[in-house]
Amino acid sequence: MNAFTAITPAAPDLATAWFRDVIAAERDALSAFLHGSLDSVPEAVALLARQERPIILIGVGKSGHVAAKLAATFSSLGTPALFVNAGEAAHGDLGAITPGSAVLLLSNSGATEEIVRILPLLKARGCTLIGIIGRADSPLARAVDHLILAEVEREADHIGMAPTASTTLHLTIGDALAVAVSRSRGFTRADFLRHHPAGLLGRQMIPVASIMHQGDDLPRVEPATPLVDVLTIMSRKRLGAACVVDGEDRLLGLIVDGDVRRYLQAHGADNASAAAMMRRDPQVVAAGATIGDVLLMRNAKGGAWLVLPVVDDAGHLLGMLHTNDLIQG
Repeated sequence: MNAFTAITPAAPDLATAWFRDVIAAERDALSAFLHGSLDSVPEAVALLARQERPIILIGVGKSGHVAAKLAATFSSLGTPALFVNAGEAAHGDLGAITPGSAVLLLSNSGATEEIVRILPLLKARGCTLIGIIGRADSPLARAVDHLILAEVEREADHIGMAPTASTTLHLTIGDALAVAVSRSRGFTRADFLRHHPAGLLGRQMIPVASIMHQGDDLPRVEPATPLVDVLTIMSRKRLGAACVVDGEDRLLGLIVDGDVRRYLQAHGADNASAAAMMRRDPQVVAAGATIGDVLLMRNAKGGAWLVLPVVDDAGHLLGMLHTNDLIQG
């Protein structure tokens, strides 16, 4: 029996008091924020409202979960947004961030190593950085172009360490930004039902089949294809990936640049084949899906991808989407 199983359950009145304490602490954190300076909010809302490409939200850990949820909220309110996990960004997912993107960074400490590491790369892409940061005197707070300071006096848990009040505050700030941006863009209930190809929401209704790479543009390889030939095909097709298929063109796996690098680091180049390097259960999408379906699926999964195979019901490869296909045109 460990220390936890030996503890007697709390009396109902005490449990209710603990419960109320947490909610009160989180309420107090929100109230304190509202009574602080909101000077940076108008600029942040205006910047996000005029974006023509998806907003990128970046976080790690609990802040990453909040960022993923906020990406879905922005998208559902008519502002396309994508979540990128900062820990994966340095391993290829930076490809999801196009030059000039608006990037919303979430960090309570303001010193999240994974985010600090990619700051020079974001700035090199000409990205505008907005930070929801918990500490004013931190590397991220000093680096962003627009800072929304989200300090909390204490977390809401009994030991003051678990992200509770801070994540609630960051989530609420993000929701408020998403709604304010949506209202600035004139987004209405009718927009959910209207086909408008020239608009951002309308673009989400475009069928995947109409924009996917297909035919000779597809980087196909067989399981036994040697490493050198895999790299040749990936370079020639310019999608940063290769689909591994069988003799009937059924998708067996997917290889991206990062898979090749990690395989070579672990095993070397001798006798390397497509089958040894591929991901055997890649995320795929049906040809009948729309861009909006893909964005929702991506945000729901809480991650990012560079390429997405398109398959039929039997798993045959029909095409491939690159992340840039979602934001062009």
